[in-house]
Amino acid sequence: MHKSVRRLAAGLVAATVFAASAVGAMAASFSGNFSLSGSAFSDPGRVINADPRSGGGSFDLDVGDSTTFSLFRIWTDESAVNSDDRVPQSINVSFDLTSPVASGVLGGSSVGSGTVFPHGSVSWNNPLDLHFGSGGLLRISLSDETFNWGIFGLAGGYKHGATVYATATYVAAPVPLPAAGFGLLAGLGALAALRRRKAATA
Repeated sequence: MHKSVRRLAAGLVAATVFAASAVGAMAASFSGNFSLSGSAFSDPGRVINADPRSGGGSFDLDVGDSTTFSLFRIWTDESAVNSDDRVPQSINVSFDLTSPVASGVLGGSSVGSGTVFPHGSVSWNNPLDLHFGSGGLLRISLSDETFNWGIFGLAGGYKHGATVYATATYVAAPVPLPAAGFGLLAGLGALAALRRRKAATA
């Protein structure tokens, strides 16, 4: 009788471990929105445009996997790089996940440079880590880009812009506390039953 109770307890522990690992290995669905802000969108300095300035979307990922997608297009309508254009201006992307819930801001800068081949460029302070649940982590990085490359002057306009890409990596899944908690309670109950049977037969 004691052996069957021990087997029951061992089975409950094994089931708990299996359930926790299965939940952690499942794909997660992410959805949310982004929006752009910063001094790069107005004078003084290299004035940029972006399309879209805000938006939303969703994707599914397994732990350890990544997905890359276009986030927005960036360009300038200016035709020259002046002295004020060579001062880096801020550009920020705010990410707000609605499922799972998490938020953060990835900062970067845009600047004009070049004389014979004037152009604008954008670079980011990668990566941005979005934490959710108990130990869940989604990491987002944006691509550095050069835009409106021209000879002796900027090739202004949307046509000569560049696309900024986002790469999202599902680094870690949240700990499945409810499943682990139920398994622990069941295991403790089985151990208590084992002790009672030992006391009754003693």
